[in-house]
Amino acid sequence: MGNMKKLTGATLALTMLLGGTPIWAQTDDSSTTSDVDKSPTIADLGQNAAFGTGTTVVEGNGMETTTLLLSKDISEKTYEELTKPNAMRDIIEKAGFDVPKDANVVLLGSGDYESYVRTVPTNLPPGAGVIAKPTPTQLPEGGMDFEFNVWPQYQELWKGLKAGDTIYVMHQLKNGAWEVMEATLEETEGEAAIGTQKGLKFKLHLDSLSPIAFVKVMSDGTVVKLDKEEVEKPADSLAGSTKPTSAKKLVSVKKSPNTGF
Repeated sequence: MGNMKKLTGATLALTMLLGGTPIWAQTDDSSTTSDVDKSPTIADLGQNAAFGTGTTVVEGNGMETTTLLLSKDISEKTYEELTKPNAMRDIIEKAGFDVPKDANVVLLGSGDYESYVRTVPTNLPPGAGVIAKPTPTQLPEGGMDFEFNVWPQYQELWKGLKAGDTIYVMHQLKNGAWEVMEATLEETEGEAAIGTQKGLKFKLHLDSLSPIAFVKVMSDGTVVKLDKEEVEKPADSLAGSTKPTSAKKLVSVKKSPNTGF
């Protein structure tokens, strides 16, 4: 690879973001009595959806293939479901989290995710990988670990969040039920033509793909971490399941010698 810096998921996410994502002006997200007083539009949520990067496989021919999560806007039906009064609070509480009565659940972004693979030479300079067209793919059986990246200086709904803050990821399953995962934000860096940029990242394990909403819980103007009780995880199928399963927990991602994640 010589002196070339390897294209990481953070770099790729930043480069795609800076390639033309509009910026939405964030409204006040302090604690209020309703989740929907200042709801962003479907397009706003799509512009602020986190970018996901999964496994990278280095091939013998000097190429590397990376699994990516790309999103399109959520449907009007999903948007209406999320923005009904107290809807997000109810989803999170049903998953076993204790939401304080004075807290406000705030949408950070949302998208309908699909998985792709992108194949590029291993020695491409930062940002150059976006010229390669991604190819649709399926998640492997058992799912995959993903690192999600956001850039608060460009994605307005994430402004004010910092490393160490807790967010909640609501993933709609095939049967319409929602599972809720907790994630902790960490600092990250990405390189683009404008130089090194600082952002935030978090890790999740996903067994399937469909609409995903990222939220924070605010109380007295502060991001809060919720207490949780274990509950049965909703079945991820149209037919449902007769076997109870334990609640979904955040799965840590092991660092790969090829990607540095």
